[in-house]
Amino acid sequence: MASWLWFVLVALLVAGLGWSLRPVRTAGPATPSQAWITAERHARRVTVGAWTALVPLPALLTAGVSGTLSGPSRGMFFAAVPAIAGIAYLAVHAGGELTWPRPAGAVRRAALVRRRIRDVAPPALSWWTVGVLVALGVLLGVCALAAGTDGRSLSYGFAGGLVSTSSPFPGLYYSRTIVPAMVLLGLGCVGVLLLVARRAAVSDTSPADDVSLRRTSAGRVLAGVQLVTAWTLAGCLFFAANAVATVQPVWADVAGRGSSEIVGTVGRFVSVALVIVSVVVAVRASRARRGATASQPTEPFAQVAG
Repeated sequence: MASWLWFVLVALLVAGLGWSLRPVRTAGPATPSQAWITAERHARRVTVGAWTALVPLPALLTAGVSGTLSGPSRGMFFAAVPAIAGIAYLAVHAGGELTWPRPAGAVRRAALVRRRIRDVAPPALSWWTVGVLVALGVLLGVCALAAGTDGRSLSYGFAGGLVSTSSPFPGLYYSRTIVPAMVLLGLGCVGVLLLVARRAAVSDTSPADDVSLRRTSAGRVLAGVQLVTAWTLAGCLFFAANAVATVQPVWADVAGRGSSEIVGTVGRFVSVALVIVSVVVAVRASRARRGATASQPTEPFAQVAG
């Protein structure tokens, strides 16, 4: 692809992100429905901007470094690309939370409730995301112990001096980029969820509707994080399983002697299934969650002179 075309794509990406993150304020004495609709539209724009950053970024990074890196170093960089794209996804969401619309009228009404992450993050989605992250950590730890001295291949010596080797293998060589990127991704996720939990309440909107907007935002944050984490896990699992099926070490015969090849085949199928499941989860988690209605508040609100 011509170099000028990449500049056009990057310019369009920046322009789209700038449009989606532009601050929006409701002028004058906004009615409850106006304030709620304004906030919901802002959340939608942020979501579009975040996915716009997440989806093309891996391709842009791949094209950008394809001519400068080669061999194992290229694979080490590519292993961290999903997490890097996820960090960009979180950066857009963080910008959206910092530009959350506020009413511009002389009097604003909002419920004075201090919320925590667990109050706004969907429990099942949270546990799924944490579970995938933990599974990735366990897999990288096991692979680090099993890998050869180069940290990127799996070897096993059999009777008679025969040594079987397969590469690539997600050992310490690849973990050097995956682990720091995933740590930053996890910390960024917690930080953005804190912004969601502690952002200003939507004025003249019932607490139920305000919570539904927060849960929608939190669900969308976790949707992208679990996707890139699951895809990183799937990639590591696929190459690890492929190496196990090729080398067939005795320690992998968990289902009986000579079963390491079957174990590797099952691992490859699981990696493909993980990709599909994470996409389904991302789509479902990105849907808006509705509260009661965006109507007149039913609980006492504090009035603050602007």
